[in-house]
Order: sequence, then structure tokens, then C-alpha cells
Amino acid sequence: LPAGVSAAFASNTITISGTPTASGTFNYSIPLTGGCGAVNATGTIIVTPANTAGAASSTPTLCINTALTNITHATTGATGIGAATGLPAGVSAAFASNTITISGTPTASGTFNYSIPLTGGCGAVNATGTITVTPANTVGAASSTPTLCINTVLTDITHATTGATGIGAPTGLPAGVTAAWAANAITISGTPTASGTFGYIIPLTGGCGSVDATGT
Repeated sequence: LPAGVSAAFASNTITISGTPTASGTFNYSIPLTGGCGAVNATGTIIVTPANTAGAASSTPTLCINTALTNITHATTGATGIGAATGLPAGVSAAFASNTITISGTPTASGTFNYSIPLTGGCGAVNATGTITVTPANTVGAASSTPTLCINTVLTDITHATTGATGIGAPTGLPAGVTAAWAANAITISGTPTASGTFGYIIPLTGGCGSVDATGT
């Protein structure tokens, strides 16, 4: 008999009862005593193990609108999955061959703690994990579009940024003027030594997406 199950005799009846605490196929034999002959009561109890869900194959961080490298969870016992909660928009979960596969292209940013319930089998078990989706870089408009005299100090121009971790080489700034990035802001400063109308472009680096700060 499986652990947790026992047999009792009363009124010419053997009663087997209890709560099995082990899984497997149990072929039991219960010998009768008294009377005549050696006789055993026999039978089989099949105890199914509790469902299990393994850890996520990865806990990725990726850019918004970028295809997710599939995340998998190995399972035992279950025959399917219920409705997933907590996945980012654009990402879904499917079940086949004892494996949950999470795939898609997230169209929302944030930290997503998901939970996917197993169905069938025994027990209430969820596959859980985390997907972090980074938003696209942004850059604000120039704080000013100044007109000034040659060889005159420029009042700093700033652009607020999000996501980026720096800037690439600017193009289009007048000689004597440079751009720097710190604390999520681009600062353009200096003293122009050339005259003209200068439409500048400053590419953001790091973070997600190809974004430029522009101004005149």
C-alpha cells in the first residue's frame, strides 16, 4: 500500500482508506487470517504525482517592439495551461510536449511578472517568471533655437532624454560649439566662430531605438 494508506477488517469486509503521500503504481496484497487456507486480497492503487513547473529558461531584458527569444518552462503531470496573466501585450504562452513556450514581440514597456496556471494532472501549480521590457529612447525639443552674433558665447541649449546612456558624434554644429551628455540631458555650449544657419543632429546611444536630437 502507498504510504499514508492502511487496511482494516470488520464484518467480513476489508476497508482500505487514507491519503497517499507517495506516487506510483501500488499492487497490494492483504493476507486473511483465521478460517481455512492462505488467501490474500489483492488490488492496485495508482497515485498520480503533483504537477510541477520548472523555472523559466531565462528572465530577459529586451527593447520594446523587439522579438522575444522564446522562454520555456518544463512541466510534469499537467496536460495544458490556463489563461496566462502578467505577460506584456504582444507576448503569449503555449503548451506542447510538457513544455510551456512564451513568445512574441512586446508592445508595452515595464517589468512584467507573469503567472501561467497548469491544467490537468494533480494540484494547483503556476509557472512564473519575469520579463523586463525597456521603452524606446526619447529626446525632447531644444530649449531654444537661438540667433546670436559670431564669436559670442552661446547660452546653453539643452535637450531632455530618456533611455539613452550617451550621445554619438554630433553633425551640423557651428565651429566652436560642442555637445555633451549627462544626467539624461544633452547640453550644447560654446562660442561659434563661423556664421550661418546650422541645423544640427545629435544621435543618442545606448537604450532602445535610433533617436536623434535636432535643432537650429
